[in-house]
Amino acid sequence: MPRPVVMRHRRGAPEKALQWRIRRALEQLGCEVLDLTQPRRTMLPLGLPDLYVRHEGWRVRVWMEVKTERGRLSPWQEAWLARERAAGGHAAVVRSVEDAIHALREAGAPIE
Repeated sequence: MPRPVVMRHRRGAPEKALQWRIRRALEQLGCEVLDLTQPRRTMLPLGLPDLYVRHEGWRVRVWMEVKTERGRLSPWQEAWLARERAAGGHAAVVRSVEDAIHALREAGAPIE
């Protein structure tokens, strides 16, 4: 008798789904969204956020680290975000589409 197949959720799958929803929502607002979560991003700095979002018309740029509600930042991610903010950039941890839109507003986007 064959053994039952057990479906296992890949680690990070909920975060990828959330990232996809955020990306689509921001693109609908006219943002350019660059996904920096390539499988082999060894040449990129540790802690680099998942998304770089910009809108030329609004003249805003925001780095976004996508985390699920229970997701935690690594020490490298915390350090990267802190350095970006110290340099005057906009960087946010986003846990929902609403968080992403709020981060754009904080950067000066005229979203109502």
